[in-house]
Amino acid sequence: MSVPWSAVTSWLARREKPLLVTHRRPDGDALGAAAGLALALRQMGQKPAIALFEAFPARYRFLGIEQDCRAWDARADFVRNADALVILDTCSFSQLEPLADFVRQAPPTLVIDHHATRDDIGGRAGDLCLIDPVASAASLLVTEWLMAENRPISTTQATALLTGLATDCGWFRFSNTDARTLRAAAALVEAGANASEIYAAVYQQEPVQKLRLIGRMLAGLELLDNGRLCVLRLHQADFAAAGATQNMTEDVINEAVRLEGVEVTVLFSEQPDGVVRVNLRSRRRTDVAEVAREFGGGGHARAAGARVTGKTAEVESRVIATVLAAMQRHE
Repeated sequence: MSVPWSAVTSWLARREKPLLVTHRRPDGDALGAAAGLALALRQMGQKPAIALFEAFPARYRFLGIEQDCRAWDARADFVRNADALVILDTCSFSQLEPLADFVRQAPPTLVIDHHATRDDIGGRAGDLCLIDPVASAASLLVTEWLMAENRPISTTQATALLTGLATDCGWFRFSNTDARTLRAAAALVEAGANASEIYAAVYQQEPVQKLRLIGRMLAGLELLDNGRLCVLRLHQADFAAAGATQNMTEDVINEAVRLEGVEVTVLFSEQPDGVVRVNLRSRRRTDVAEVAREFGGGGHARAAGARVTGKTAEVESRVIATVLAAMQRHE
């Protein structure tokens, strides 16, 4: 990261009505970073708006920001009147599909992201990119900006940012957890975030339909390459039988990541629009972001994904072959 924190502050201070957006199917980090930044902008006297492409995820309603999030509509006044665009937790057109054209013609843009995979976003005169692939979460970058600029962090902000930080780090179990991450987490707890309450809100309020969906996923678990590759599948019939929705798939892949001897786990999830969502996890050596990029996606070395159009069986065959080749390269 080469952008000084003061440059971020200066860029934001020149705006009045910034529009905050994040990727499709927003997770805890996307929402936590957006909420933490939006609250800071209000403290600066601005009127930020947060736009989402889908309904607000039920599991994050405890953050208390659902009422501040609006459905994306290019014709809406809050979009047309925005004097800046802030993109959080992504720098990829594939994750910003509904507003890809808008991004290319948007007002001055700030990108805050921690993914290595990126498109040509935020490179115009007047734009600013705060991109740090080493950072464990976008919420970490927002937290560090607040701390570096000595800005107050309210309990509400701290709760949102710790939610983002903890969920993207697997509650500090994943390999992206480092001293930098834990220092930020400590500061957020000192600012009033309650880690145990956040954990309970995110992970101990699951609908029964999600557990039924997980059961169907695990029932079809397949091990390949002498148990080193775990393949999971969720077909449209599984969602129907479980009474589950597509937004209930967040984190379900982690149920199989803990299997002994598994290096890579891949989940194929059929979407209603003929697309197959591919989620990838790696334990130690294989760079699954490389695999995701082969299919127009991206992410991190240990966690990545893509949306692939095609018949499910054909997509599975292509992805599995690519994963096995990547595993062989990284042996």
